[in-house]
Parts: sequence; C-alpha cells; structure tokens
Amino acid sequence: MDLKHETAELVHVIVENYLSAAEDDVRSEFETWLESRSDTIPDDLCAGVRRMIDLVQLRMQDRIQVLEEHYGLTTEQIEALPVLDLDADLLKQIKKDLRVKSAPPRRLYISDQHFYHNSLNRQMDVRGFKDYEEMNAYMIAQWNSKVRSKDEVFILGDFSIAKGEATTRILRQLNGKKYLILGNHDVFTEDKTFDQSLLKWIKPYAEIRDQGRKVILSHYPIFCYNGQYRRDEDGNSQTYMLYGHVHNTYDEALVDRFIKETRETKRRSRYDDEPKPIPCAMINCFCMYSDYIPLTLDEWIVLDEQRRRDIQYDTMQ
Repeated sequence: MDLKHETAELVHVIVENYLSAAEDDVRSEFETWLESRSDTIPDDLCAGVRRMIDLVQLRMQDRIQVLEEHYGLTTEQIEALPVLDLDADLLKQIKKDLRVKSAPPRRLYISDQHFYHNSLNRQMDVRGFKDYEEMNAYMIAQWNSKVRSKDEVFILGDFSIAKGEATTRILRQLNGKKYLILGNHDVFTEDKTFDQSLLKWIKPYAEIRDQGRKVILSHYPIFCYNGQYRRDEDGNSQTYMLYGHVHNTYDEALVDRFIKETRETKRRSRYDDEPKPIPCAMINCFCMYSDYIPLTLDEWIVLDEQRRRDIQYDTMQ
C-alpha cells in the first residue's frame, strides 16, 4: 500500500509509539518494516496499522473504558499508548487509504498428502523427512503459506492414514474451506471421533466448475472422462480430469504413456469438422509435484506441462 512520504512518516510515528505498548508477537510483525522506513506498507500489515490508529484515537479522546472492554488492553498498555496531537480528519483518511480489498476466493487442488504415513519417508515416495511429525508440520506450513480463509481446497483422496481424532487435529490447523474426494486410505471418515463438520462434503467423485471449465474430480485416474472432447474456439480443453492415487510410481508412468498416445491420436468427433488430436487433459495433483502446496487449476496446468516436457518416455521403467 503506497502512501505519500509525509503520511508514511506519520504512520511510522504512530506504529513506533504504539509498539511500546504492544505484545512481543505483534511487535515482531512491524519491526522489519519500521527499519526500512519504506513509504509502502505491506498489505498484510495494513489491518494492524488501522487498528493502531483506532487505539491512538481512542487514547487521544481518553476513552479508556472502550480500550479496556472492547480491545482488551490492560492499564499498563493503555498508559503506554501515545497521546499525539494529530488531525482527526487526516487519521480518518489514512485509515481509508489503508483498506485492502480482499482477494477473491480461489479453488485449489491437491492429492495424496498421507498425513501420519511414516513409511513414505523411506519407501515409495521417499519423502526424506525424519519422521511423520516433521512431515506433518512441513505439509501444514506449506498449505497455510498459500491457502487463505475463503479459498476452497479440493483434496483428491488419501489425506490421512490416521484415525479420526488425529486427522481432526490436522484439519483444524489448515486454512480454507475443505472438500474431500475419498481415497482408499481415508478410513478416518468412518471413525466416530472424526469431526466431519471440518469438511464441506465428502464424495467418491465430483464434477465442478472452475472459471468456465468443467473439472472432473476423482482419486483414481479416469481414462475416458465426461466432457473429454470439449474444446474452446482456440482448441483448449474445456474439461480437466484431476486425479491422485498413483503418486509418482510406475503406474503414473503408464498413465503418462496413455496421455501421450491419446494426444497423438487423431479422430473426428461430433464437435469437429475434421480429424483432430484427441484431447486428454488429465492431471495428477500429487502433493510432491507442488511441494505440498495446493494449486489452482491454471497453476496445475502449467506445472503439468512443464513436467511432461521433462519425461523421458523411452527410458520409463
């Protein structure tokens, strides 16, 4: 958020004075920015600065009861707030300027996290974590580094091998609105200790829309999927089949071969005037491909194209 230099300097003064009354965890969020003396306030700090201005204004107006009851400040914190001689209209304008328009919610996809699956660090995936605790912590951090509270995340199966209570603890730490396509390991959904309210729905298969495109969701790859032949005017697929289950195993190599052969095969469909390559927009949303970060459909399309350019089909084993 860019502010005029004079306004930014005033905000620096307010923040510096407020931090003397702030808790350590709040103070740490602003120290780097204060040291930079930048005229640009990071978007994730704007809400905090607006709150600081509210507190300073209330202190200037000597509205102690509001600070105590509404904001929960202690007497010591209130006394540490600065009493600044500032123009009320200017502060109101700064607060207005600091309003950040919230980003629209996104639809994100990921598969096969296998929370608590310790053996995957040594076998099959060879994820390389010390233990499942370290793996779980990393996957939670990666998820939350991307996902915002209003985002929708579609999990394409095999989310956790743990029982209901342990899986509930994981889901409560993850941002966003979560949907689950059932995988063969998701037996936690049948456990009475699992809090199903943490998931918007649980289904074995689903078809949704994402920015005008149909998206087929299944834990298992579907080779002939609904809407496969639909393209837009530029020849781009209008239906995508997102799957998991096969990780990065030889089974995925076989799927890759099928996709390649299908795309190289021409036939005339009822949508075409002449034979054209058969669309095959199948994408494996395996979590390791994205470093355990849920991605948008467009991000998966780009990542999948990059991955397929690197496949050595002649040396697959």
